[in-house]
Amino acid sequence: MGVLLDTEKVVLVVEPGVCRLSSKIEAWSEDGILMCKIESGCTHVREFAEKLDGIALMDVVKMPFSENKVFQVAGKTLKHSTCVLPTAVLKAMEAAAGLGLKRDVSLKFQKQP
Repeated sequence: MGVLLDTEKVVLVVEPGVCRLSSKIEAWSEDGILMCKIESGCTHVREFAEKLDGIALMDVVKMPFSENKVFQVAGKTLKHSTCVLPTAVLKAMEAAAGLGLKRDVSLKFQKQP
């Protein structure tokens, strides 16, 4: 599938760790704009989802982080700087646009001897 031609929804489940407030992200392309729906037990993530409108492809890959629309909205709504949701939204949108593979990502702490 080419960029923005894949109309299949991408679903990404996020297990955030210590807060235990799991989220489910659905991302898809609609008339060339990347859209997402987020279900979460976290009130801040729900506020983030409400304020996150459709995103143009170039805004999904925009750098630096401080100029990326998803991170800008996150900075105004989320209360924890290490929340993984903004990155997860971008990963889901990237895959929905056909720019990235649907491959799992993980963060794991290693116990030290």
